[in-house]
Amino acid sequence: MTTEQNYGYFLRRVALLGFPLVLQSLLFSSAGFIDSLLVSQLGTQEVAASSIGARVFWFAGIFIWGMGTGMGVLLAQYWGAKDEQGLRRNFALGSTFSTLASALIFSLCWFFPSTIPSLFKVSGETATLAADYLQIISIALLLAGPTISMDSALRSLGKTKVTLYMSIAEIGVNIGLSFVLIFGYFGMPEMGLMGAGVGTLSARVLRVVLSVLTIHFFNPVLILKPKDFAFSLNTVKRYLNITAPIIAGSLMWSGGIFTYQLIMGRMGETELATMAIISSLEAMTLCVASGLSGATAIIVGNALGANKLATSERYARYALATSASVGTLCAVLVLLSQGVILSLYTQVSADVIALAALCFPVLAVSTVVRNINITLIVGVLRAGGDAKFCMNMDVVCQWMWAVPMTALAAMWFELPLQYVFLMMTSEEIVKLYPTIKRVFGNKWVNNLTEDKAASA
Repeated sequence: MTTEQNYGYFLRRVALLGFPLVLQSLLFSSAGFIDSLLVSQLGTQEVAASSIGARVFWFAGIFIWGMGTGMGVLLAQYWGAKDEQGLRRNFALGSTFSTLASALIFSLCWFFPSTIPSLFKVSGETATLAADYLQIISIALLLAGPTISMDSALRSLGKTKVTLYMSIAEIGVNIGLSFVLIFGYFGMPEMGLMGAGVGTLSARVLRVVLSVLTIHFFNPVLILKPKDFAFSLNTVKRYLNITAPIIAGSLMWSGGIFTYQLIMGRMGETELATMAIISSLEAMTLCVASGLSGATAIIVGNALGANKLATSERYARYALATSASVGTLCAVLVLLSQGVILSLYTQVSADVIALAALCFPVLAVSTVVRNINITLIVGVLRAGGDAKFCMNMDVVCQWMWAVPMTALAAMWFELPLQYVFLMMTSEEIVKLYPTIKRVFGNKWVNNLTEDKAASA
């Protein structure tokens, strides 16, 4: 066994690439948690309204992130194959699709801001707050396409520390401005929930500027020229053949999560506010999975692009062992910190706090299985271009099982929130076995750049 094939080498590479990604994800999740905490000081209506906006922002982000992930799969392999022309061509193509998607989402939120809150069956002041908040963050969504595309391209080159530094600046501005504008400190107007939206928008503008400057001055290999946008029909077809299942899978998966939130919204304002707390905590628990899956995708993708197929298979096994250990550790931390976390929410009702406490054990189970699934699906299967399997699994496990079961639990049997949340989590439980079985096969092991004789 060569040095690059042993577990120690894999862990060192994961730590080098993944640690900045974990911190980056943690920063974004912490920002969501702090925003939720700040808004909670305004009252339950504001928390419910911000939850609707946050779900839309998250849904759109996941959809465009899916596009970025699909592009990143190709870029990582082209970088491993040292094909700079192919790298820029696919970066240009992916950026075009992502920007068009973000423009479409912006148009829906900007011109029809009242439609989405109505889906959650909220009314009165909560619906008005949600609509106004949506219009502000829709501008930030407009910038999501180019932002995620540039971020994905830099990650594919292994520049995870660079994306971390930009995230620190973005999150710092987001939290700082939100704090000042929500409560009207330092002579600024007291904007309440709208202040959180302005903070998010301002931070996103800063991120775009920093990303452009970083590519221009430090990563010129990613500078796009007009000729890079001259796509041939074969190039577009090949790109879509590889990335379309990833994009469709991300859209269906995020659509399922959004459907869960619609179901929760129909259970009542207390349940919606509770899930706003739980969702922000769940996002934080998945930070390590995000970093681990991102690092694994880069490592596996580079190895596949270099035609080291046997090494890629070995990395997949290592990823399974690592994600299971990390997920268990995170679950234990969730349970131990329950009391401290809930004590921070001083202005929400006692019913919300009591309901959130009942959801923590389910959150711990979700943490373990999601860590494993996300690492293997995003970091291994998609990195090898096995996106159709992932998409089909989402259709079966989420749309044919978990979504109907969650709807039945909430609307037909009218079960308490913790059991409805368990039905949501059952999607990941059902998905676990086929995912692991697929990883131990070799159908995902594909060099997407060109056909060469494989080498170990």
